[in-house]
Amino acid sequence: MADRIRLKGSLTLRHQANLGEDVEEVSFEEGSELQVLQTYRTAWLVKDEENRLFNVKKELAEET
Repeated sequence: MADRIRLKGSLTLRHQANLGEDVEEVSFEEGSELQVLQTYRTAWLVKDEENRLFNVKKELAEET
């Protein structure tokens, strides 16, 4: 399992802190690195420096 991934391009991901709260759109620059928490067949569960969780499809990033 990869420890980190690097985004292949600029990307906007959606984050919802808790059920019932508004969904926040978070933009990342090409080359941004995110910590991998779980690997799935077609995606990774990752977190950023602010501990926000995101699902990233594997075709949008590469393992580092």
